[in-house]
Amino acid sequence: MNGTATLEYEEERAMDEADEIEEAHDDGSEKGTSKSKTKQLKNLALSLLMEVQALSEVPTLDIKNGIDFYEEVSRFEVDLIQRALAHTGGNQVRAARLLNMKVTTLNSKIKHYNISVDVLVGGYSFPPPSERRA
Repeated sequence: MNGTATLEYEEERAMDEADEIEEAHDDGSEKGTSKSKTKQLKNLALSLLMEVQALSEVPTLDIKNGIDFYEEVSRFEVDLIQRALAHTGGNQVRAARLLNMKVTTLNSKIKHYNISVDVLVGGYSFPPPSERRA
């Protein structure tokens, strides 16, 4: 799924969730609606942040001075794992499925590369599991 399609999908899900929340708060509670809209806005902002991070440019390589193949492979692997974790909200099982690898392999690589699963690149924390969307 390309970036635009992913963002449109996320926006559609956010709108559907907003509709469901509004239906659940039919008692006219303005406070409940305000909280749900704030939560939706936070989720949409997080989705947008992940899309922007996915657009980051690949650093150009200085071929004249030589390239450390294994260092470049490691950098690429770490980036893929971080993107998968960001896309799945830190869920390692879903990230492993997305990367088509076993969960134990993903967990081993996370430990090997000291990848933080709690913090999104840029210093933004993931929402607690109870607030994450499925």
